[in-house]
Amino acid sequence: MVCDAVAVTRRAETPAESSPSGEPQPAVAAEPVAAADAEVGLSLEGLAAQSGVVGRTIRFYQSERLLPKPRRDARDGRVARYGPEHVERLRLIGELRDRGLKLPAIRHLIEEGDASESVARWLGLDDTLRGAWTDTPPRLFTANELAELLADAPPGTRGVLEEAGLLVRQGRAWLAPNPALLEVGVAIIGGGVEPELVIDAGTILHRHLAKAAAELVDMFLKSQEREDDGVDLDKLIRALRPVVGDAASIIFRSEIERSVGGVLAKPKRLPTVRKR
Repeated sequence: MVCDAVAVTRRAETPAESSPSGEPQPAVAAEPVAAADAEVGLSLEGLAAQSGVVGRTIRFYQSERLLPKPRRDARDGRVARYGPEHVERLRLIGELRDRGLKLPAIRHLIEEGDASESVARWLGLDDTLRGAWTDTPPRLFTANELAELLADAPPGTRGVLEEAGLLVRQGRAWLAPNPALLEVGVAIIGGGVEPELVIDAGTILHRHLAKAAAELVDMFLKSQEREDDGVDLDKLIRALRPVVGDAASIIFRSEIERSVGGVLAKPKRLPTVRKR
C-alpha cells in the first residue's frame, strides 16, 4: 500500500566488523527516531491510499464538515496532515452510506454530542429495525416464465405492469421487485378486472398504507422516549415482524366489509349494474 506517513526507519545494528588487524570494530548504532517525525501523519494522497477513498471525495467530505480538520505540516504549513482518526471516520462514513444514510443525516449523527455513542446507538437501531418485513425477495422472470404468468391476462397487461413498476425490464428478462404483489395483481386481472383499474386500486392502497406505516413507526419510536414505561424495542420488533401482515389484512378486510355495508345501506349510491 502506498502511504507517505513518515516511515520510521531504524537502521539495524550491524554485526561487529573486524579491522585489518583482526580487532573488532564498534557496531554501528541505530539512528535515533524523532518523536515529532513519527507524528507527522498522512498527506492527502496517503490518506486516500490507506482508506480507499479518492482525494476528491475526501475534500468533499471536508467541505461538508464530515471530517475533523487536519493538522498542518510543521515544515510546510500549506500541507495538510491526517491521522488514524481520519481513516476511521472515512470507514464510518462508508458504512453509514452503505446502510442508506444521506450525508446530512451522517453529519447530524457525528455532530450530536458524543459522536461514537450516537453512531453506535443508530447502528443498534438499524440492526434491530432493518430486516425482512416481506416474505418474498425480488424475482427475475424469463420471457417464457412471464408469458406463462400472463397467459390469462388481456393483451397489453405487461406494459401496464411495467408502467406501474411491478415489472422492470432487464434485457431479455423482467425483474419483479415484489413477486407476491405481482401475482396478486395478475390473478385479479385474469379474473376479468381491467389492468388499469387494478393498478389504480394498488396506488390507493400504497398511498394510505404508506401513511399508516410511517405513523406506526413514529409511534413506536416515540414509545422509546418514555422513561416510565418505555417499550423494549427488540421485543416490540420480534413481536410485530411475524404478524404485521396478518394484522393489516384482518383490519383491511374488516374495513372493506364496513364500507360495502355502508354502500348497501344507501341504495341511491349504487351505480346502475350493467349486465354482461
